[in-house]
Amino acid sequence: MNKPITRLYPLPSGEHTLQGLYLAQALHELGSPGKPFVYSNFITSLDGRIAIASEDRATHQVPAAITNPRDWRLYQELAGQADLLITSGRFFRQTEIDEAQDVLPISTQADYADIREWRSRYGLTPQPDIVILSRSLAIPLESLEAYRDRRIMVVTGSAADPGRVGQLRAAGIEVLFAGSGHGADGGEMVAKLADEGYRSLYAISGPDVLHTLLEARVLDRLYLTTTHQLLAGDVFDTLTRGNLLEPAFGMQLSSLYLDTHAPSGASQWFTMFEARRS
Repeated sequence: MNKPITRLYPLPSGEHTLQGLYLAQALHELGSPGKPFVYSNFITSLDGRIAIASEDRATHQVPAAITNPRDWRLYQELAGQADLLITSGRFFRQTEIDEAQDVLPISTQADYADIREWRSRYGLTPQPDIVILSRSLAIPLESLEAYRDRRIMVVTGSAADPGRVGQLRAAGIEVLFAGSGHGADGGEMVAKLADEGYRSLYAISGPDVLHTLLEARVLDRLYLTTTHQLLAGDVFDTLTRGNLLEPAFGMQLSSLYLDTHAPSGASQWFTMFEARRS
């Protein structure tokens, strides 16, 4: 982590430390009452792979070739500034079959002690609360047990299966309705979370969750790590999927850093994009 990264944009360029790069942004202060700050983060290969199929796994996984501790450090810094994580039912189904990439942050490892101390210093809870977006409500209750130390909410549409809604509520899980269909409407979800007092929302799930936020035009910032590798493969996930966004969701580059020290045999960009509002 001591090896520097190079800022390419905005000018002037220069070397910077990796540790603290995102933590210094104080994202928890960018939201306001009634208007949370919504951000997301992905790592991808040059040919757009964020997850790939594997013969020995039932679900798609982040490619091992692109994962690296330097990117993970920044992922943790972003999580450290959230008072709420937005994820999906898929993560908990992966947890049940031991295919989840990791437990939900913040990491308890010694390397991330400064992030935990940062949260404490700014009056944030030890761990962010959790919102689970789900259409099916097929969420294994056992997989939620590790997160009972924080508030857990499931957000779905008003047409969701009432039997499964009842099962979740009977297990002590809050269920919020946002939208009239089976799935959640991103705009209504953010409005309800604003009413609950949340100010910094970090979306950490895959392409379906990102599409939900983009379709509702509620995403404020996208952090994107691009590793300089080409993976190919026929079965994979990319950043988003779903109905065509019309008009396209415009974003503007606000920062670009070059890391020449990872991943193995390549380099990577750390980029930050701001949503362009009409």
